[in-house]
Amino acid sequence: MGVARVLLIVIAAVLTLLGTFVFALFPSFPPLVGSGLGFAMNLPTIITFDPGADAVVFYLLLVLFIVWLASGVLQFIGLKSKIVGIIFSLVPLAIGVMFVLLLYTTILGPMTALFFLMTSGEVIAGIIPIYIDLAGMGLGVYFLLAGGVLGVIGSILPKD
Repeated sequence: MGVARVLLIVIAAVLTLLGTFVFALFPSFPPLVGSGLGFAMNLPTIITFDPGADAVVFYLLLVLFIVWLASGVLQFIGLKSKIVGIIFSLVPLAIGVMFVLLLYTTILGPMTALFFLMTSGEVIAGIIPIYIDLAGMGLGVYFLLAGGVLGVIGSILPKD
């Protein structure tokens, strides 16, 4: 099981990194798309934003999204520590589920929609992040979901 565990964690981390930084999560205002790179570019603006009455939710989501930016790299730590691997695999899984819910329902409310808009950006004129539409969502969402699930499974497997 040791080889399967390592392979699953490495694939999960690569998928998470691709879903965060290379592939877009959703189309925004043309030519902008939502991605982890867009969030990283907008981070100084988001931090200075006044959340008003929803400050607790705002700052919890801000921390979640910042951890999301690092989770692909931190999933590799799951090779040594199971709990760290599980935690940093649950983050992209949660972000992926959040974007699925945000794209198809209104259950998460306006504060999450703010972060949805704040991930919009374009890094290299129409090239990166790459937007591939699959059922109204970008390929990045599927990569985040797959990376999260594979990371959790790989982290749960015994080290041998």
